[in-house]
Amino acid sequence: MVKQERFQFMKQIFKFLFLMNNLILGFFVIGFLIFIYQYNYLYNSNDNYTWIYSASMQTLAALIALLPISFSYYLHKIEDQKSKEFDSYILKKLEKDVYYEMMFVIMFSLLSIIINLGSLFFRFNYSTAVIATGFTLFSVQFVVIYIYRLFDPDRVFDILKEFDVETEISTEGTQKIVTLDEFITIYLQLETVVKDYISNENDNSLIDKLPLYDIVDNLSKDFPVLEEYYKDFKEIIFHRNNLIHNYNEVTVDYNKYSRILELIKVFEKYNDQFISDKIFSNVSAVKNIIEIALTEYSSDYRNKDKSVDNIQISTYEEDVSSLLQSYFISDYYETLDFEESEDMDFEIIQNNYSNRKLLGIDFKMTDSKNFKILSKPLLSKLMNKYLYIFIINYDLALNQFEVHYLTKDKKQRSDIFKIK
Repeated sequence: MVKQERFQFMKQIFKFLFLMNNLILGFFVIGFLIFIYQYNYLYNSNDNYTWIYSASMQTLAALIALLPISFSYYLHKIEDQKSKEFDSYILKKLEKDVYYEMMFVIMFSLLSIIINLGSLFFRFNYSTAVIATGFTLFSVQFVVIYIYRLFDPDRVFDILKEFDVETEISTEGTQKIVTLDEFITIYLQLETVVKDYISNENDNSLIDKLPLYDIVDNLSKDFPVLEEYYKDFKEIIFHRNNLIHNYNEVTVDYNKYSRILELIKVFEKYNDQFISDKIFSNVSAVKNIIEIALTEYSSDYRNKDKSVDNIQISTYEEDVSSLLQSYFISDYYETLDFEESEDMDFEIIQNNYSNRKLLGIDFKMTDSKNFKILSKPLLSKLMNKYLYIFIINYDLALNQFEVHYLTKDKKQRSDIFKIK
């Protein structure tokens, strides 16, 4: 949750009273009161005073009745915005500010009615009439400003600026100038790695459509890592929202940009650790499963056809892929065969928010020399798409499987599996 400040009501009221619009209108109201006090053209008649007091009270009563209606309309507008471009903290802030201002205007208007009512019963003189008129005019002024601010399109942008606190500029070294596009790109990367972290062992549908702010605000108590970096997340989110909506007035804060990069590394580390602990401890674990599947594949055909020379070339990819699916089984990932996968003949994707591609396997059937030429560019092309990449080649002439693969740190390795 956003940290609650003390005396929010009083702070908002002082902010409301010292708005430029209020100060300008207040200046004219005071000038008008001085004018009518100096140039008294009001006949000293009880009927005149009665009319001033009663008319003021009726006017204020009508305006007070209008305030809750306008507030209800405003809340309806806020509700429409909840699923759109503004995070919930902005809308909550708007709701509170408008509510505080409405309560102040109502209380001041009620005070004006009481003053008019008291004057009606106890004070029939010109000075009291001017004072009562002054309170009435100020009440009308506050109502006008309040309603005007309900429809002020710039109000939300002012709140965005209010939340976005600029960090101190570092004196060490030269800070890089970061564009909005660069900032938003890495912000989205941060959002993705955080959602991956949460959905590694949880239903990712819970956070699919949640913005980063709501994730941090609502789930930080359940995830200690989020709670540890709670303040950093809030500063980054506030800055991101301010940048998007006030970009002409705000520049990218390099310190917040750097902090995003740091947080991405933190959560990538946690996500990689989850894979190591719960899915594949290392590349050797993957290679061992592949070798078991290839052993069973060659054994099946040796038993069926009494010779490894009779391996069915036409169904080679389909048969090996089917065996791999039977060995790669886990609640944490899904397997895609050559008909479903996008880039390779066999894929394993993690069951999390981004459906991270953990393993890609491609099947070849060529001679050893040609395979070495083909595998290297393919591994280089897809190295950033998968955590692990394997290319399996069956060399008919040498009657062996050749496996070229990339480790997690993108180093190329090879191995030969001879069919006995």
